[in-house]
Amino acid sequence: MDYFTPFSSAGWHQWATERQYADYKFMEVARAADFLCRKVLEIKPGENVVLYCDTGSDMRVVNATAAAIHTLEAIPIIVRFNTQKDIDLPMPKAVRAAILASDVTIEYSACGYVHSPIWYEARQKGIAMVCYVGMNADMMVRTLDPELYYKIEEFKEAYSDALSKAKTGYRITSPAGTDITCKKMSPEEIAERNRRYGIVPGVKRRGGMLVGQGSIPATMKSVNGTIVFDGAIWPPAEIQKIKEPITLKVVNGTVTEISGGFESKILKNWFAHFNDPDAYNLLHISTGFNPGVKRPTGDIVEDERVFGCVEIGIGNSPKPCHTDGIMLDCSVWVDDTLIEDEGIYVEPTLRKLAVEMGMQLYVK
Repeated sequence: MDYFTPFSSAGWHQWATERQYADYKFMEVARAADFLCRKVLEIKPGENVVLYCDTGSDMRVVNATAAAIHTLEAIPIIVRFNTQKDIDLPMPKAVRAAILASDVTIEYSACGYVHSPIWYEARQKGIAMVCYVGMNADMMVRTLDPELYYKIEEFKEAYSDALSKAKTGYRITSPAGTDITCKKMSPEEIAERNRRYGIVPGVKRRGGMLVGQGSIPATMKSVNGTIVFDGAIWPPAEIQKIKEPITLKVVNGTVTEISGGFESKILKNWFAHFNDPDAYNLLHISTGFNPGVKRPTGDIVEDERVFGCVEIGIGNSPKPCHTDGIMLDCSVWVDDTLIEDEGIYVEPTLRKLAVEMGMQLYVK
């Protein structure tokens, strides 16, 4: 991959949400790591579990997870390497080999690889791949709460059920100026998406993403309108938590214009340096609802799960050009029915579950 110079060069080592001493919340981290390995991933005795991390990773999280795996009589393998300058660049061969020989692999690196070829190859082999890019101690405690985990999963199912009732499609707006419309995926498109990500309907899948995020089943080529990112975006690492809103015009699922302040210029240059029109194609629209995440921090794996946000992924290309941007306080319509009003859930089941998760301030 010598067709461009890596754009991002700083920021991977910065943890935005917590204090930097060795025993910070060590008991709570141990509890979250045990819950992750025992209940979420259901790691079995004898399984080989690779934890890949880099020099930007929070080793408190890595070590606590390795200890939890060992307690379950499985085999933790920690693989650590230098932090690369951009996402989804080729991994060291030894790291690739370890992943492909594993039963479960957890990504704790500060630089992500979830859209790289190794992830697709590993999933095709049936390896459970887990994306916790940039996870730090405070984030782990807040987002992997054993007391809320199953309620968050229930909320996800309820949100998915509400979205599935669309006959034609969806509309998303925000106070910052977002206003997009899109059509609902066809059954064939949904089947292809499931195949691509190794999802079998009705069958629990080990691995995947951090709890607290859902997907709007929209046909990406049908997305039209204005996107305004006002929460966070990553990469490029030079932005992360957004200071000035970034406006993107979208026509038939492709970004045609980027405007705003200084950060919009950074984003515009980041897209341009790939010299690839597919870098501007929308890939997914997701919803955030983890009650442990109430505001953006600059760490994308939790920013995507800010309670009441909508996240859009851009960049559908073999090149490492994928980015995720966050829109805060969104309103979501299913056909003509409003289910979320400026980040506050108004659909009855979602409202009830939000209250049960302790999010009364986010419910009308």
